[in-house]
Amino acid sequence: MKSQIILCLFFISLGFPIMASQYSFDFEDKSYRQEVQTVQLHPADDPLAYPIFMLNDPKPLKLSFDVLGDLAYVYQYTFIHCTFDWKPSDLMPREYLEGYVDDQITDYRFSLNTLTPYVHHALVFPTTYLQPKISGNYLLVVYDGDMNEGNILLTRRFMVADPKVGISARVPQHPKNPAYSRIKQQLDVEILAPGFFAGKPVQAFQLVIRQNSRWDNAVVGLKPSHIYNEKLTYEYNEETVFEGGNQWRNFDMKSFKYQSERIQRIITEEDFFTVRLWEDERRNRKVYKSEIDLFGKRLIQARQDQETDIEGDYAWVEFFLKYDAPLTHGEMFVIGALNDWNLNEKNRMNYNYGARGYEVGIFLKQGYYNYMYAIREKGSRIAETELIEGSHWDTLNEYLILFYYRHPGTSHDQLISTALVNSH
Repeated sequence: MKSQIILCLFFISLGFPIMASQYSFDFEDKSYRQEVQTVQLHPADDPLAYPIFMLNDPKPLKLSFDVLGDLAYVYQYTFIHCTFDWKPSDLMPREYLEGYVDDQITDYRFSLNTLTPYVHHALVFPTTYLQPKISGNYLLVVYDGDMNEGNILLTRRFMVADPKVGISARVPQHPKNPAYSRIKQQLDVEILAPGFFAGKPVQAFQLVIRQNSRWDNAVVGLKPSHIYNEKLTYEYNEETVFEGGNQWRNFDMKSFKYQSERIQRIITEEDFFTVRLWEDERRNRKVYKSEIDLFGKRLIQARQDQETDIEGDYAWVEFFLKYDAPLTHGEMFVIGALNDWNLNEKNRMNYNYGARGYEVGIFLKQGYYNYMYAIREKGSRIAETELIEGSHWDTLNEYLILFYYRHPGTSHDQLISTALVNSH
């Protein structure tokens, strides 16, 4: 009994709940307070790249976010190691962290000459005080005071890779199922490493595939279709098939002094701007048109004569999609990095019977944004774009492939290879 009490106190001293079910937050990219805006996590030198760094060559990642208002606080942060499917692993913090179990975010600055006041916070990691020491998935948690319910500001996923095998992938012009020809994209994947796979159980390997930063339609935990001494192959008729989709819609809001191509009107309010976009229409019956896009991402950027971090201002951006009647089988969303790839109340659209269309307003910082319209059926986790945007094999998509391995006798998933593949 005495040993159990000591163990309990040890967990409490680390600031972590004893059971995974007792975490007061979700293991996903999420903000927990309305005043927390424009959360970004990416390599420090590339705002459009994925938050991944190599274990033995840790080029730093940068976290930044705004907190609306004019009061500044010093926040704490920590990392939690996760399984391949983003559940907390069974490891103790000392098994995956070097240094302390948490640290402070002390870099903050007040906004300057903006209608909407905010405090901009930034963190570049890993630091000498806190760094991951094994590969895998990690959840970054930012909180105020103690890591308890009500104190959490945000959570963000990132990955630490320790490359041990190679990945080869392609999108064939003709999917195995003829019904998907010219409409959907199928990935055929090979994991290459001579001698690495011999004698290892199939359960030790997990493959994850993401299309354009999305988690809702990601393929998670796929098993190999064939195992050889020198490679694993993943060739399926259905499991690795994605909607081809369409090129992303966009709008340029880097300046409030002029109306770019997709902006109908800019209104200056007392505490913010309102940006009204031109009315959108369905593209599912239109001919595919190739255009350069950001694969659904956003580039937070103000005018060239402004410092974006503290001089970029905010606006309520009004979206409108012309639609003859409201959906009875699902909900309409605006999707993309503009809402951290989530499907929630912030980007769920409401039907306007008078205007005969779906509308929503989203509070966004100055920048260049990609977006698309999607429908999520009742009871489904996946938002489908084909009914609104169309689906074309020709669409240029990017696929992030993550390969995990759990060594026999261990209780955590190692991330031993990553690859970024374009569809064409």
